[in-house]
Amino acid sequence: DTVNYPGLIASPFHKLAKKQYNGFFGALLTLRLGTKERAFEFINNVTIAKNLANIGDTKTLVIHPLSTIYRDFSESEAEKSGVYPDLVRVSVGLEDPEDIIQDFKLALSNLK
Repeated sequence: DTVNYPGLIASPFHKLAKKQYNGFFGALLTLRLGTKERAFEFINNVTIAKNLANIGDTKTLVIHPLSTIYRDFSESEAEKSGVYPDLVRVSVGLEDPEDIIQDFKLALSNLK
């Protein structure tokens, strides 16, 4: 399982994002959860986050890009764009951060 977020020092985009965005990294991140089934299980297990495709909402949103935004792409075309079967996109909202963290921890702990 991995997290892709330019705010993480380990991100290959961290230095560039820090420079371009003046130290603010935004509210979008992706999770790779190992399999498509685990990705859907996570999406179905969260309770605070909603399964909706829009971004910039005040609510935390999660989607499976390969079956939504990239549904008309072949798997190889999607992978060229960095979209994989096990990928979940998260748009973080304005809920209490601790509530979101707990929601995600619980959803992740219940994955098979």
